Order: sequence, then C-alpha cells, then structure tokens
Amino acid sequence: MAKLFLLKPDFTDKKLSENTLYYCPHSAQILGVLNYYPQLKDKLEVIFIDFQRPRKGLIELVGEGNQGCPNLVISKADVDPGDDLSYFSSFGDHYFVNSDELIARYLTEKYKIGVPH
Repeated sequence: MAKLFLLKPDFTDKKLSENTLYYCPHSAQILGVLNYYPQLKDKLEVIFIDFQRPRKGLIELVGEGNQGCPNLVISKADVDPGDDLSYFSSFGDHYFVNSDELIARYLTEKYKIGVPH
C-alpha cells in the first residue's frame, strides 16, 4: 500500500516566528482531494508527520534530501505494470513524488478520480 506523508497542521517554524502557527498549503490541498474522494483513504496509508526535521519515518524510505511534504511513497514491489511512474524519483526500494500536482496526477491516473481543473 502506498504511503502518503502529510505535515501535521499548527506547527511552528523557529526560522520565522516561534509564536505563529502554520499549516502546509500543499498538504492541505492533497487532504482536500482525499476528502473529495474518501475511497482513496482505503487505498493509501495516510501518515501525518511533524514539521521538524529530520522526518525520521519519511527519510528512512526516501533519504534525507527528499523529506519534503506532501510525499507519496510506493514500494517498488507494489508497482503495477500499467503504472506510469515516469515523474517519480527513486530511492532504494521505493519510488516517491513530493509535488502536490504530481501526487494529484498519480491519484487521478491510478484511481480514476476527477482531473484538477
């Protein structure tokens, strides 16, 4: 099962302000797609992770340099022959993509949901 890593909301960023709470608009967009299409929640393991780096559960799968979120991670063993992963990157035993637009593209192609317009 593919793993979808999203940032938890209401995090702080000490580089900007310790008193301001933030959310990741890219993670929020993908979460919105999941809410539009609740059947996707049965097809993906959705994992909410902390903003603070290193993001241990994620870097174990995709490497420290690829821990941006949202991040969709697929085991190479779980790839179907018809899956187009040409826009995914590879690390060890996994493919991953950490662009909200490309994650939405994959979800559209794989699970036949609506196309962004």
